[in-house]
Amino acid sequence: MGPEYLALTVTAIVAGVSGGTWTANKILSRFHERMKQLSELNRNQGTKLDHLEDQINRMPLDYVLKVDFLREIQQMHDNFKQINSKLDKMMERLFK
Repeated sequence: MGPEYLALTVTAIVAGVSGGTWTANKILSRFHERMKQLSELNRNQGTKLDHLEDQINRMPLDYVLKVDFLREIQQMHDNFKQINSKLDKMMERLFK
């Protein structure tokens, strides 16, 4: 085996190792990017779930507040009916 074969073999080994390293680096880089995307997607889904959970937790409060509001409106309506009936009685007395 001459020195040129030895140089050719060493060159081929170095080229193979550097090419393999480049390929491995590309594969790992793509894997890393995919993991970052999945992590971001997971974080976004977690945020959406937290927001949905907050909305679900607020629903009974909003519903109760709406029921209270309707009850107050009904009480005001009843008070207005009483006032209206009193005014009607006063008008009847005035016209007698």
